[in-house]
Amino acid sequence: MCPRSDLRLYGRRLLNDREQIHHARYRDYDIRVIAIEGQHGWEMSLRIFHAGKRIVRYRQDSPLYLDFEHARIAGMLRAYEIIERRSAP
Repeated sequence: MCPRSDLRLYGRRLLNDREQIHHARYRDYDIRVIAIEGQHGWEMSLRIFHAGKRIVRYRQDSPLYLDFEHARIAGMLRAYEIIERRSAP
């Protein structure tokens, strides 16, 4: 998983707390987890950048998450998996 020293976290709220963005840095990758609140739960999308270029764009339209924290954790785990798979020899 991600060592604490390699992870820079900060967040931002948009659309009157209905949309929130979580930013993180892991290795040389910038990760953005975007969660949007709907009537039946939160949806999550993920963007991963390397050297300023977007390399992954993932969107989960199903409202699977109870709140922003659940969507953020799921997005970060998915990002770690994608980055580790890309970095494997």
